[in-house]
Amino acid sequence: MRIAYASTLVSAQSQNTVKLCDAIDDTINYLKDELQRKSDLFQDPSLGCIFLLNNSYFVAQVMSQSHPSGIKLTPECKKYMDFYLLSWGHVLSCIPKYHSPGLLRRWINTSPLAKFESSFHKTYQTQKFWKVPDPRLRDALRRAIIERVISGYHDYLKEQPALAEQVSRGSSSPQVLEEMLGELFEG
Repeated sequence: MRIAYASTLVSAQSQNTVKLCDAIDDTINYLKDELQRKSDLFQDPSLGCIFLLNNSYFVAQVMSQSHPSGIKLTPECKKYMDFYLLSWGHVLSCIPKYHSPGLLRRWINTSPLAKFESSFHKTYQTQKFWKVPDPRLRDALRRAIIERVISGYHDYLKEQPALAEQVSRGSSSPQVLEEMLGELFEG
């Protein structure tokens, strides 16, 4: 399809060329609709987003005439990535954005750090073996998660120096969690 599409662009415009371009566009739209229907079959919507992202990225790469060395996310791929990143939103929601007063803190049975760690590990374990075959897309996804989750976690720890000291020696330091995220999507 890509070769036929490219050859129609360089050839003189004729009625047959226009019909071929229309047929190719119709086929691509049909395939996108089929992918959307298939993604709806996943029980986990985040996995459906990964499915759509993988396939949309593949179609964009096949149809692209750009240089393959850099990653170029189409608006559609960015949309699926943003939807996917929402699956990590609950992890960050476990830690407050501001320092809670002492009385309010006593009402909370579980510390924000324990909730964050639990939510992080649960999400990580769920998504650990999901597959993103393209190494550039896999790296972009990992960097996006790290930017969102680890930077928020790091900011929280900056506001809590005693907690930051305790965490820096354990298995929940930002560096350890970042290393874990570097293992995602290998399948």
